Amino acid sequence: MRETDKKLERLTQAAKLYYYENLTQSEIAKRLGVSRPMVSVILSEARALGIVSITVNEVANSRQLLERRLKESFGLKEVLLVPEDKNDDRTNSAVAARAFELCFPRENSYKSVGVGWGSMLGRMAEYAERLEDSKDGGGRIFPLVGGISSVVRGYHTNEIVRIFALKTGKEPDFLYIPALFDSNADLQYTKQTEPYTLINAQWDGMEQAIVSISNFPSYPDLAVKTIYGNRLTERRAVGRMLAYYFDAEGSIISPDADTSLQVSLRQLQRAQVVALCSNQVKPVCVAGALRLGLIDTLVLPYPLAQRVADLSL
Repeated sequence: MRETDKKLERLTQAAKLYYYENLTQSEIAKRLGVSRPMVSVILSEARALGIVSITVNEVANSRQLLERRLKESFGLKEVLLVPEDKNDDRTNSAVAARAFELCFPRENSYKSVGVGWGSMLGRMAEYAERLEDSKDGGGRIFPLVGGISSVVRGYHTNEIVRIFALKTGKEPDFLYIPALFDSNADLQYTKQTEPYTLINAQWDGMEQAIVSISNFPSYPDLAVKTIYGNRLTERRAVGRMLAYYFDAEGSIISPDADTSLQVSLRQLQRAQVVALCSNQVKPVCVAGALRLGLIDTLVLPYPLAQRVADLSL
């Protein structure tokens, strides 16, 4: 090996020990058999020769830094952080309002929008009700999942669609089919009907999907004992998005037989997926949802975002 090559090899080795392995200059000196001041000279030369390049990412404040961390850690396109308010109720309402303004801007950039379910979608509807009706919107809006009987307004998917349609000017498509069936045979039979064919065509062509992330276990439990038995606890489920349950690593936990009528994961992958979280969602649940690889934009409270970012370290 030529002397020049040996020198470059030493410069590269010292740079890797310092920048990759976080060794101190004294530790590097012992490793290379040189003095500590010599290590400083070596590192300076490595930067001068271009072996080491240092990039400083400019951020105006801690919020931007946190947004950048989440984007890079989970491959997100956009992160919107909402300041924590006096209590969880006010904070969650602020998140829902911010999500509505994001998803339905005045320029109406998304024409075909699917809407999920959950308490945070219900809060979005509460915010929308305070707005004036719109006749200037375009496109269509429809549920991503069938309905269930629940006292939580956020699970009345047709009602959410109706309100969003009034406030955005979009044409609503309603889904009068339950989300959960007694058997896969009943589900497959329903999928042969015209109402399902029509809504499935909307799912195929949708441009944006709005979903919320929920803890496991949560209310309502969507008859998990009947459908999953002990599988969710055995597989350590941490959360749910629509009627899909997942673990901390972002793996979907499937039941023995599918009995849920909802948009498919393949259809979600083709859309711009916006997810919102309440302040009560656990960080491990949010991280697991993001690891599904489906979510493009995340809207959540600032303190929760900090805890989620720490999980990616």
